[in-house]
Amino acid sequence: MSATRDWAPFRVVPTGEHAEAPRSIHTREGIGDRLRAAAFAEVQARDAFLWAAEHLLDASERLQAAWKSLAVEENKHLGWLMKRLAELGFEPGQRGVSDQLWHSLTRCKTAEEFSLFMATAEDRGRRAGERFFGELRDRDPTSAEIFRKIAEEEVEHIRLAETFFGFKPGQVEDRANSRPEGRTR
Repeated sequence: MSATRDWAPFRVVPTGEHAEAPRSIHTREGIGDRLRAAAFAEVQARDAFLWAAEHLLDASERLQAAWKSLAVEENKHLGWLMKRLAELGFEPGQRGVSDQLWHSLTRCKTAEEFSLFMATAEDRGRRAGERFFGELRDRDPTSAEIFRKIAEEEVEHIRLAETFFGFKPGQVEDRANSRPEGRTR
């Protein structure tokens, strides 16, 4: 079951609506948009890991502990992103964000399904972080380094699905796209 949350200080668009597209990464505002979106993704991941540890009762104690540990990591990433957003003079609520990730993750019914979807989301974030690092390293090395470091750490988060459920990196996206109730992204 999917739950609604208070996401303050972020401004969440109504369910079913898309957030505004990010502005060009070649602008200061576009960098802020990416920092904001990444920060909100980290919030959703953090809270979803904690939700899964409490609600997905088929998860082993070891997996539940791993999820709680990853929630701490996601919170660390959130801190880096929020600090940089503030340094650049942007507020989290200046533009709308979507909580679709949260809804997708909290619809999962098993630990395996959750792990698959989380690994898929983490891999998308990893690839975006690597791309942003490449695009920003000359213009905004501080933001670029934050995205690089998060992408590097996401690799370990993705391995959780492989460790517990035998997923191989190439299979994660394929299996996520075959979800019975339809694609979420």
